[in-house]
Amino acid sequence: MSHSSSIQYAQLAGVTLAYRRLGSGEEVVFIHGMAASHGFWHLNVLLPLARRFRVTLYDQRGHGSSSLPPSGYTTAELAEDLRQLLDALEVPRAHLVGHSLGGAVALHLAAQHPNRVASVVVADTRVRALQPVQRPSDWPHWGSVKARLAELGLELSDDVNDWGMHLFEQLASSLVAREKLRGTSLFIPFSRLAGGRRSAERWLELLNTTSARRDLVDVAGLTADKLARVACPVLAIYGERSTTLPSQAALSALLPDCRRVTVPGAGHFFPISCPDLFVREVCAFVESHAQTAAAARVVVPVVEAAAVAGPSLASKRRAES
Repeated sequence: MSHSSSIQYAQLAGVTLAYRRLGSGEEVVFIHGMAASHGFWHLNVLLPLARRFRVTLYDQRGHGSSSLPPSGYTTAELAEDLRQLLDALEVPRAHLVGHSLGGAVALHLAAQHPNRVASVVVADTRVRALQPVQRPSDWPHWGSVKARLAELGLELSDDVNDWGMHLFEQLASSLVAREKLRGTSLFIPFSRLAGGRRSAERWLELLNTTSARRDLVDVAGLTADKLARVACPVLAIYGERSTTLPSQAALSALLPDCRRVTVPGAGHFFPISCPDLFVREVCAFVESHAQTAAAARVVVPVVEAAAVAGPSLASKRRAES
């Protein structure tokens, strides 16, 4: 496998995953959430971390430039994709950093294959077995958010479960709403850096042509009993204004080695809105659980940084086709 920061493709069992690698040192893998891609992880997060660690970021199946199989979107199956990717990259053990859905995938891999996971950073993840219901009406800030969405022609019932998926579907379907939300946290999944219109179209295709709509809401065996098997260190970092805070509290109570951090004034997308704090917490956590006595430290070459800052996976793939 190549060790450049250019886009690579791993041919796995039933799926092709797009990925990038950069930096040197402890192996750290970043896992994005629903409706996103590896482009979610902006340079102000990636470059400081790549100066300290060997960073791998990839597109989960059905997202970004990875292939779109008709099924296989439960967290159990997505975790198996990740295990196979680690095998393909010849990475025996890694620290995992997952945002939203990505955090559940990381926890699932840690529960199923503890020998492959050195530590897990869970960033604002709803863990369905621990938080089965997530209604907008339970959110203290829902009134103001609901009014803002109504102005954009977007509507969510107060009692709808899995409201994030419903909201992303509406945003993906409305270019006008996305343009009005430019610069706000709600726009992040379909921002220019995250693939823009193509990312929105891919999300709709994923929901309408595969089993993802059903699979993504499935507990898929990640029960409280299975989560309790996660023995590696876990950092549960959540936004103060997030609707997933009950998951953070439940993880802290359940796991034997779980540290809680709450980001003041932040919502679901704090890795992007508060990058300095996020980088600081991730660096300190990974380094405190380093697998080697002295991991290599290198500064990312200018040409490598430029490559990461270059075209998104989607645009690069179009250029290559």
